[in-house]
Amino acid sequence: MSRPLPTAHFASIVYGEQGVDPGDPAEELHEASRLYAHVAPQRLGALLALPGSSELQQTVARASRLHRQRPGVDLPRRPHPAVRFRDVLRRRQSSLPAIRRTLRAVELGDVLAASYGVTLWHAGSLRRPVPSAGALYPLEVYVVALAVDGVESAVYHYDPFHHRLERLREVDESQLADSLVDPTLVSRSSALVIVTAMFWRSRFKYGVRGYRFALLEAGHLTQNVGLAAAAMRLSALPLGGFYDRRVDAVVGADGLDEATVHAVLLGGRE
Repeated sequence: MSRPLPTAHFASIVYGEQGVDPGDPAEELHEASRLYAHVAPQRLGALLALPGSSELQQTVARASRLHRQRPGVDLPRRPHPAVRFRDVLRRRQSSLPAIRRTLRAVELGDVLAASYGVTLWHAGSLRRPVPSAGALYPLEVYVVALAVDGVESAVYHYDPFHHRLERLREVDESQLADSLVDPTLVSRSSALVIVTAMFWRSRFKYGVRGYRFALLEAGHLTQNVGLAAAAMRLSALPLGGFYDRRVDAVVGADGLDEATVHAVLLGGRE
């Protein structure tokens, strides 16, 4: 039996024989987003400005792009299925069917509602089903519908307030395939859920650490996609193998103020 490779060996693979590169961007990002006791108080200006600005409070409460002037699809609403949590955890896996299967609009709606749809809590506060630093919700959700019954094949933005898909543009499957490291995945998918981050929604309050928070929130969101899919016995494959600028172009993100951070392929019922 082979012995496990020590962690130090992995570091040498990453950095090579010369050791840690002082200019390594991952190291620089992590250092820039650290909190220190003598530095954190300097961020209180942004924290204190929020309660005193009605305009800022209104903007923060909205926390989503709005395309209500565009044609779209009102997604069906229904209660989430009653499934034991341990069964959902046992079913959750990253997979796609061998061939494309049709997804129903109500199933797509269930996944989106469970991942980032707005829920009403006490005192009318708008919340989503994921933890979000400061309840700032810096993420946007897009759907590329490929085989969704009742939804025309196109690129959509998800309106979390009205549970609605807002049509942005036609979908070009060849362009979509070219945006993935493995282009064959498109032919096996019913829909692609693309998650982008509007980093300034977090950074105005938390500085560079807000960048960390946005990435963590994207992980929470896509885990909800996976769990909702498992509860309904749908195939789901979280996707990190994509060409960022090409996926940005699919949804119309500029790659700076808004950039793709994660995606999930949905493949219909197992």
